[in-house]
Amino acid sequence: MMLQLVVLSLFAFAAGSPQRELPGLVVGDKIGFTATYSSSTTRFGLNIEDAAGNYIFRLAFRQPTDRTRNPPTPVLIMNTWEGSWGKQFDAPFPELSDGDEMNVLIEAQEDKFVGYLNGAVMEGVEMVYRYPLASAASLRLWGGAGDNGGNPIYWSTFTLPVRQHNPDPAEEEPMTDNVEGSA
Repeated sequence: MMLQLVVLSLFAFAAGSPQRELPGLVVGDKIGFTATYSSSTTRFGLNIEDAAGNYIFRLAFRQPTDRTRNPPTPVLIMNTWEGSWGKQFDAPFPELSDGDEMNVLIEAQEDKFVGYLNGAVMEGVEMVYRYPLASAASLRLWGGAGDNGGNPIYWSTFTLPVRQHNPDPAEEEPMTDNVEGSA
């Protein structure tokens, strides 16, 4: 496979949602994040967005404290957005404890996105593509603020695809082993 994953450390975030550009996606790409989990948040997740800011895939971790659901049960929600919400899919909320490190990856498979938590497939987290993979322009992490003074999610890394290519001799730098004044 001509693909490697690279993890970029995020040492500090400015106000707003952490976001990284994507060069589009291809089958086999895996993207996601690592974070420290907190049960005192209401909701958090990731969006894979196109250049216009539409969500070609959204994974939302909805906690029991999320008052936008009635009844407020913990659930994972997958959806898309292009001026309005697409058909929503729900999946069971995974077993997580405060302070757990969680690594969430979304894999672009032949015909669908599939989600992984700490290397294991998340039950029910798969969604058939509604938009071309090549239209993926950014990965945005959102939410995760602590509710009522509780601990927030601590975002620590992005996982992004790196496009491999065969080395091109024209990309090589000229040999510079000889330093001026040396013998």
